[in-house]
Amino acid sequence: MNKKTFKHAVLSSCILFAISANANEGGFTFNGYAKGGIGITNDDILSPGGYNWADNGMNIFRLPGNTYTNSSGGRLGNEANWLELHFGYGWEQKNDMDWTIQSNIVHGDGGLALDELAIQSNGIIQSNPEAVIWAGKRYYNRVETFLTDSQSMSNDGLGFGLENYDLGFGKLHLGVSRNIYEEAPEDGACELVAFTSSLSFIELTDNLTLNLYANYGTPMGPDSENKTDDKPDAYQLASKLLLLSDTGYDELFIRYSKNASGSMTRSWEALPDYQIGGFWQGVHSVTDNYTLSYIWQHETASFDEKARQRADTRVKDSHWNAFVARNSYTWNERTSTELELGYEFIDITAVDSSQDGTNSGYKVTLSQNLHIASDFWERPVIRFFVTYAEQDVETLAYDRWDVDLDSGVTTGKSDALTFGAQFEAWW
Repeated sequence: MNKKTFKHAVLSSCILFAISANANEGGFTFNGYAKGGIGITNDDILSPGGYNWADNGMNIFRLPGNTYTNSSGGRLGNEANWLELHFGYGWEQKNDMDWTIQSNIVHGDGGLALDELAIQSNGIIQSNPEAVIWAGKRYYNRVETFLTDSQSMSNDGLGFGLENYDLGFGKLHLGVSRNIYEEAPEDGACELVAFTSSLSFIELTDNLTLNLYANYGTPMGPDSENKTDDKPDAYQLASKLLLLSDTGYDELFIRYSKNASGSMTRSWEALPDYQIGGFWQGVHSVTDNYTLSYIWQHETASFDEKARQRADTRVKDSHWNAFVARNSYTWNERTSTELELGYEFIDITAVDSSQDGTNSGYKVTLSQNLHIASDFWERPVIRFFVTYAEQDVETLAYDRWDVDLDSGVTTGKSDALTFGAQFEAWW
């Protein structure tokens, strides 16, 4: 595959599910995503929470203090099983309008769930026929990572909005969303409702585009007047640069949050005084056979006294960094070998200075792959892997609800070896 073809394949894969969410195909549609596997280990469990989350025998490396990704050091040979089934229906076009309904049934650590159910239409605004109006429940306002399988920003929710309104220099997106994971808060409690806006595909050069985000969250609900201390007004400001090249792409995302984390609609995430986050990631076809994908991901969270009270935390500040590189070598159309290297550390400043410390660790995964074609993004694939991880835990001050303390996590060094097999598919 030549480099120009690779470039287009990478971009097509990156926006595959975004396109499917806005597809206006007639009749019934079906697409999805699945990953699954089994791990075998004889070593002590590194992360009881991660091991229970994965529930597939893999000795998951999740660095204590990492609340931003489900696993640490990269996802290869270090992740849970997951399934998404996307069903849709598109009505026959009438009055120059396309109407579709989309659903997403998922299965993960919490069992079956209906994560998305939304209806949308384009053509309603005759002067801007590509603009989409939607209402329902969906993944929304997401900025995602590939190697760490996380969202540096996300405001999933029940809501409504306008997307892809063409302003000439870019596309405008406006939306309102609220938590989809606890749809009926107990005792009339309020929650943050996110009012989101973004401008996308602003062309700075032929190969460089810019996205801008401005989101505002405010507590709303029957008891909202008495809950401003628990859930104060919040906002997020962010930007994303996407640089294309003949070998692939590079992407830089930076976000500032006030009284919020990467999400305002996920009720379980802490609401720090402020949080600064982002990532720098990319994929490049170095040669016809060798592909390098990488990410540097960072989060700084600062908790003043009010933020510590509402988050029930003993931490003043934390600085988390993750570095992951996946090296992929294709032998032929059917087989390839991947070596993924990941390193993380989190510096924690606690209220009690004796609990200050740095937790660090690394993960190495070697995988022999069988696949349907040789392209880096081709799926399905079966991977036979071996993963080694080592961690050094200096502090448990981050533990908000003593979850790790209750499950037996202790300070000091530990390591683990896992081998097994996993598959990944999308269609």
